[in-house]
Formats: sequence, C-alpha cells, structure tokens
Amino acid sequence: MAQQSPDQHIKPLAPFISSTHFNTLEDQDHIFEQRKNIRLRKFILCCGCATAIAVLLVVIVLVLGFTVYNVKDPEVRMNGVTLISGTFASNSTENVTLLADISVKNPNAFTFRFGNASTDVYYNGEGIGEGESPSGKAKARRTIRVNTTMEIMSKKLLANPFLDTDLKDHALNISSYTRIHGKVKILNIFPRKVAIEINCTITYNITSGLITNGDNCLGNVDL
Repeated sequence: MAQQSPDQHIKPLAPFISSTHFNTLEDQDHIFEQRKNIRLRKFILCCGCATAIAVLLVVIVLVLGFTVYNVKDPEVRMNGVTLISGTFASNSTENVTLLADISVKNPNAFTFRFGNASTDVYYNGEGIGEGESPSGKAKARRTIRVNTTMEIMSKKLLANPFLDTDLKDHALNISSYTRIHGKVKILNIFPRKVAIEINCTITYNITSGLITNGDNCLGNVDL
C-alpha cells in the first residue's frame, strides 16, 4: 500500500472574509440612498421654485393687464373761463386773454406726471388762438385742477363770418384741443410714456362770463 504524502492530508482553508467588507457595502448602499434622497429633494425644490415663479409671472401679467392694457380715459370738466384782458367786440383790435379752469380726474391706478401742455383754440372750426398749461402730476384716482391761459387773436376772430351773429346772441361757441405728454411708472418700477388728448366744446356767455355745456369735454389716453 502506497504511503500518502503529508501534503494530501492538509485541507485548504476557506478564504478569509473580513466583516469590514460587509460594512463597506452597507455603507455604500446607505450613501447611495442618501444621495438619491438629496437629489429628490433638490428636484422637488426646483419644481416648487419654478411653480412660484410661474405664479408670480401670472400675477404680474394680471396686474399689468388691469393697469397698462386696461387704461381708462380721464374725466374732464371745464369749470369756468375768466376774461383776463381784452374784449369781445366787433371793432376791437386787442387780443383777448382767457383763463380756463379745468378739472381732470385720473381714474387709473397710477400717478401721471406731465410737462407743460399746449392748447389750440377754435371758433366755429377756425383756429383763433392758443394756450399753455403748467406741468404737474395727477395722482391715482384723484382729481386735479389745471389752469390754462389762452390767447385769442382778434384779427382771426373778427375775420370769422359767424362772429356778428354770435355777438348779438351774447354767446360764443369755442372749442379747444390739448395734448399733454408725460410719464407713468407701472408698479412704481417700469416707466412708460403716456399722452393725454383733451377736446372741449363750450358756449361762452359774453355778458355774464359764464360757461354752458362745460361738461362737453372728452379725454383720451394714448400709450
């Protein structure tokens, strides 16, 4: 019987596996799960921010829609006209100076700041003079009083064929056109140029100096 070699009785040992190997795998899984949760939270946060920005943009559009793109025309009334100098007479060669007292109501949600305004004066459709108004501002939903000084040129007035008839009736039909340039700030941030056009038609009583049809004024906003 053959003698066995001593090496044949030695069984190989099982490979040594350290417990730290399992711990490392568990740690890796835990770290992966944490990173996954962090990415998920960041995604949710980004979605929330995007939603908030979208809602904010919608609010801004709505606000602008009710302010800029839905602008209401001003309400204008001519309260009275005062004769400063000159006289309405068929033989007068002196120019006539009138002071018009005008109320302008701003029904919008923004303040309108404007510069000096020019006014053209008409009598029966013919230009007879011009005027000027000082600069100022019309606060939101407020009414302001504007004084306009108008210079009537006697030569053009006397040349009108309707003057003699109106002088006998002691009444002159006068109309005016005023264009006011200014600026507004939407939400007190965004500046925007605005122009207001005012057309008035009045009947001026020469004897009493009073006005009839003073409400016959139309205002229009031009953006």
